[in-house]
Amino acid sequence: MIGLTGKYCAGKNHIATLFAERDIPIIDVDNLGHEALEKVKPELIALFSRSIITPQGSVDRKVLSSIVFSNPQSLRSLERTVHPQMVAMCITMIEAYREQCERAVVINAALLHRMNLDVLCDTVCFVKTPCFLRLSRAVKRDNATLSSFLRMGKSQEDIEPSTIRGANSLHIIKNWGRTAFIHRQVDEFCATMGL
Repeated sequence: MIGLTGKYCAGKNHIATLFAERDIPIIDVDNLGHEALEKVKPELIALFSRSIITPQGSVDRKVLSSIVFSNPQSLRSLERTVHPQMVAMCITMIEAYREQCERAVVINAALLHRMNLDVLCDTVCFVKTPCFLRLSRAVKRDNATLSSFLRMGKSQEDIEPSTIRGANSLHIIKNWGRTAFIHRQVDEFCATMGL
């Protein structure tokens, strides 16, 4: 089991595609979060009011994000409600992949450690990217402002290599510079792991 983690806009999804190109299944925990939000919708309405619901009846992730990333207590309430669902779905997927005898599976999760998914991993790849480059990506991809980027950063202060536990090894992938440099690091990791 390979954990893949890093801060907001570090480039985890790009690194995940490089693993996927080697036919290694990817569990995208963010995508599981979208499904989990709908499963716990009544609890979320009780916590945050109906203002988080779109006219079509689904959870408005942008509205919810604006609430929780401006209030640490709201963020903790959201995580206590949603994370158990996400972890359960992740474990179900891991078990299914084990039954299929997959040689490896990647768990792509920014909050790998906070969700205690790192303890399920044999090794963890931590994607490191300079702050200015992450900000540039956030502005381009999410129309982030400096203020929203800093709020997100504040909520992810615990996402550091030093917080990872349980895994036998930790690998830092530097996600900056030329594409060949980034790809070579993944190649070297896979060679080391026998993938």
